[in-house]
Amino acid sequence: MSDIIDFMERMGGDAQLSQASADELSEVLSASDLAPEMQSVVMEGNAAKLETLLGTKPMCMLVAPPGPPGTESTPVRPAVPPPPPDDAEEEQEIKDLAEHASASEREIRRA
Repeated sequence: MSDIIDFMERMGGDAQLSQASADELSEVLSASDLAPEMQSVVMEGNAAKLETLLGTKPMCMLVAPPGPPGTESTPVRPAVPPPPPDDAEEEQEIKDLAEHASASEREIRRA
């Protein structure tokens, strides 16, 4: 199993090998110690069959370094919606709008 892992690592790290033509890839595979069934799976590019042969499932993991030195990590907190407006505030806003409207109407009447 480590042979295929080593080969895939090598293929991922070598731009020429990862972009190689079928003939070039076949030549490199022939020179490797990979079992014939592994070589055919690589040539096919069949990831599902490779998983089956290896008895594995894909896994993705992210390891992030901590922030800059001297900063503390803060736990992630869910977003909290703002509290609903206070009824008294809402009533005051309505009164303010009414007063403003009344003042505007008086100005219009004067004109």
